[in-house]
Amino acid sequence: MKLFGNLFGRKATQLTYDQIADRLDGMSGGVVAGVAVTEKTALEVSTVLACVKVIADGVATPELKVFREKAGGTRELATNIPEYRLLNRRPNEWQTSFEWRRQMTIHAALTGAGLSLKVRGSNNRVRELIPVQPGQWDVRKVSRYEVRYRCWDEFGLIGEFAPDDVFVINGVQWDWAKSLNAVALARSAIGLAMATERSQQSMHANGLRPSGTYSVEGNLTPEQHDRLTTWLKNKGGPENAGTPLVLDRSAKWLNTGMSGVDAQHVETRRLQIEEICRGYGVFPIMVGHSDKSSTFASSEAFFAAHLIHTLAPWHRAWTQRMDEMLLDGAGPLWAEFDTRYMRMGSMADRAQYARTMVEMGLLSPNEWRDEEGRDPREGGNEYLRPMNMAAGSDTQPAPAE
Repeated sequence: MKLFGNLFGRKATQLTYDQIADRLDGMSGGVVAGVAVTEKTALEVSTVLACVKVIADGVATPELKVFREKAGGTRELATNIPEYRLLNRRPNEWQTSFEWRRQMTIHAALTGAGLSLKVRGSNNRVRELIPVQPGQWDVRKVSRYEVRYRCWDEFGLIGEFAPDDVFVINGVQWDWAKSLNAVALARSAIGLAMATERSQQSMHANGLRPSGTYSVEGNLTPEQHDRLTTWLKNKGGPENAGTPLVLDRSAKWLNTGMSGVDAQHVETRRLQIEEICRGYGVFPIMVGHSDKSSTFASSEAFFAAHLIHTLAPWHRAWTQRMDEMLLDGAGPLWAEFDTRYMRMGSMADRAQYARTMVEMGLLSPNEWRDEEGRDPREGGNEYLRPMNMAAGSDTQPAPAE
């Protein structure tokens, strides 16, 4: 099939149906090291898949809660509003909160942004959030500070929507209306990783036997050349590994291919893992890649740094978007991710921390039980006061003698 070549005065290019589909849905990418790099093919690289998954799971796994501010600066769970169930349990008819948040984050981490349509009820409150596939929506400026979102699917155009009618999660932005495509930015690192994998696949398909030159004395006729080439192909391949090659006419076999050691495949693949992780802001240890210098203590520090440096920006992007686009941004409602399970230390450290906080009177026993997910107990709301400590106003002067 030829695609619009003659319309622009150029020679038509023969494209496959997959290539045409990729161009029509906006997912076409560039070629690096002889391989096409798009959002779809990038996910076939295990490091890209692991980076995207660890970010998406870090957003989807923590429980998402909606709080209401009370008088005196305290807070309570706003379980009596429909937005709480929408965000905490079921954002649409087909997905749970975990599934929806993970899908939207994958879209944003790969293509730069994830979009869901708001379905409103009779009271104009958001009743459902329906995600739209990447490549099936775009954003355009209709005036200097006004944009419209156009969405479509396999059945045709869904419609054009104002910013208040969509929920968008953005990745890295250069323009205030659009996000940068993460795969396009890391295309060189991803393309080289794909090329290295394909090179090793070809080498293993050949039984790890490098190519070479079969040299004989005298001249060969075209028929002899074709017969000898066919014979060599039949003797090669992984199924004939270990079979001796009998040479005649003073023939010599000269290796001309590069081995995996010479090509430094292992070193290149390790470097590409680090390069891809660097592009996504994920520590390599989080995707299962670590060197011999890593210890248990350093790994624990990496896990804490992952929460601070990788997940915290995504959590903040989510909560601020939900506060302003789904909840009343000017009111007392706000969303929050419960990441306490990510910050828990060992049992001994937690026991020592609990004892210190309760005995110092900084936490009540019930507050600590709530941290551990346990029900309160009677009398557990009282704060302890160390006998050797007192507030300044409670200090009584010593009686005069």
